[in-house]
Amino acid sequence: MSADSTLPKRRVLVVGAGGVGTMVCVALERSGMASVTAVLRSNYEQVLKHGFEIDSIDHGKLSGWRPSSVVNAVPLADQENPFDYVIVTMKNIPEVNNVPKIIAPAVTPDHTTIVLFQNGLYIEPQYTEAFPTNVVLSAPSYIGAHELNGSVVHDDHDNFHIGAFHNKALNEATEKAKLEEFATIYNGSKVVDADMVDDIVFYRWRKVLWNGIFNPMCAITQLDSAAIRRFGGEHSLIRPGMAEMAAIAKADGYDLGDGIVDEMVDATPLELSFRPSMLVDVDKGNPMEVEVILGNALRVAREKGVQTPILDNTYRFLKLTQARLLAARGLIVEPKELPTADLI
Repeated sequence: MSADSTLPKRRVLVVGAGGVGTMVCVALERSGMASVTAVLRSNYEQVLKHGFEIDSIDHGKLSGWRPSSVVNAVPLADQENPFDYVIVTMKNIPEVNNVPKIIAPAVTPDHTTIVLFQNGLYIEPQYTEAFPTNVVLSAPSYIGAHELNGSVVHDDHDNFHIGAFHNKALNEATEKAKLEEFATIYNGSKVVDADMVDDIVFYRWRKVLWNGIFNPMCAITQLDSAAIRRFGGEHSLIRPGMAEMAAIAKADGYDLGDGIVDEMVDATPLELSFRPSMLVDVDKGNPMEVEVILGNALRVAREKGVQTPILDNTYRFLKLTQARLLAARGLIVEPKELPTADLI
């Protein structure tokens, strides 16, 4: 799609400008159809003074780059000039933060469209509940981008499916119009691919089939995607776990196809020693997206009566790893060990 000069620039707020968020900012600004405000945290001072240093497979090398505005907190909505879109790219960890509450000050009822560039399955209902008069767009992204103190390496093409998560209180035509407008703006830079789809939940199931298996199992074992396969995990854990996840999706009405497990495993070649995001979080001592990636899928399994022994045990071990990470950050209190005499 080419830039539409008749479309006035849309005001966009991006909450969570790490690697993915920064590249979202770049794509929108370079379309010529959006004015972006980025909410930064740990990298705020660095970017305010020096801008981002970006090495992008799509956009090339950008030095000292900034969006239209950078701030260090979510701003209050200006009722005279509200944000047209609030984009969420921060991690979705319910144990740590309430994302709808975080973005609420910037959302104008009946106007602002919320766009979720986040991992996970059925993450949208918390937003439609918090913002019942606002359109919610959902986009499970496959972009590969990493940021450290203002430096971003973007080494995997920016492409994703995006769709409206239907809110029964809203008109579907309104949701479709917002979806089409956002896709037009995002694709305006001509080097990225935002592909509009009618049922975004299907594509979230496809992504969680990989994310819900490789991510937890690599995080628990601290092996990368190639090592966990070479050391025997492919046939004892990875493939059977994916088969369970595909069964949950099918019970939920989403048949991912007979060859989906082979397709997903083959998409992660042994030559690529990839460290999934949960493993990177463990490396850094950061809490993981346990609930939205695996917990939500297992809640669907319980509702639909699907047996998932491998995923159930994976979830139990992952929750223990999460508890260790949360305790180390002081986010939960580790129970004191009982004296030996008390255990007898």
